[in-house]
Amino acid sequence: MHLHLGRSRDGAKVTALEIRRAMKENDIDRGVVFAIDEEKAGFSYEHTNNRVLRVISENSNLIGFARLDPRAGERASCEFRRCVRAGMRGVKLHPRSEKFYPQAAEELIAEIEKEDLPILLHTSHEENCRPLSWSPVFRRHPKVPFILAHGAKDAFQEAIAVAEKNRNVWLETSTLSYWRTGVILKSLGASRVVFGSDLPYSHPAVERLKLDLLLSPSGRRRVYSENPKKILGE
Repeated sequence: MHLHLGRSRDGAKVTALEIRRAMKENDIDRGVVFAIDEEKAGFSYEHTNNRVLRVISENSNLIGFARLDPRAGERASCEFRRCVRAGMRGVKLHPRSEKFYPQAAEELIAEIEKEDLPILLHTSHEENCRPLSWSPVFRRHPKVPFILAHGAKDAFQEAIAVAEKNRNVWLETSTLSYWRTGVILKSLGASRVVFGSDLPYSHPAVERLKLDLLLSPSGRRRVYSENPKKILGE
């Protein structure tokens, strides 16, 4: 549920070929891909969303999410509608990279809710990325499945508490330690967690190893397959 495409401002990069290779080597049938934080992404990631659209049209096992910048206002809404018409099946929001607070995304999220699409949200311990900061948004938009990327990092206990109170919230555990991932699974159970790799910042082999060590066979089915399918409406 968490694959980047492109070259980030910080130098991290991954190509479609590298994504396909990593998936094949780790027995991953399908993956969700979206734009990375690029220098010349266009308004609300227009240019890099185009690249994702091209890649998913050429690879039936890749599912595209539109990366959007709520600060673009109506232009972000237009980009959302364009991407949905072209086949995107969800949205990626990154309040740290785009430096916005939850209230700035409220109007865009209301539009996403009308389309019954999920949102993968970057979460961490920074104030505008904290699960508690976003909790009112989760409550106001109960039809939107929200996936909290990285399990909120240092605020992982906060992410657990928010997920316990909001049934439309799932946690994705890429880049978290083995121990923190285990705390999340013990607290929420496998039914509230999804697998993500955060490629190129982490790798499917690394993230799978943590989960394989922590999960039973039935738990793996939920985290790797059943939960993502439920979120994607399959």
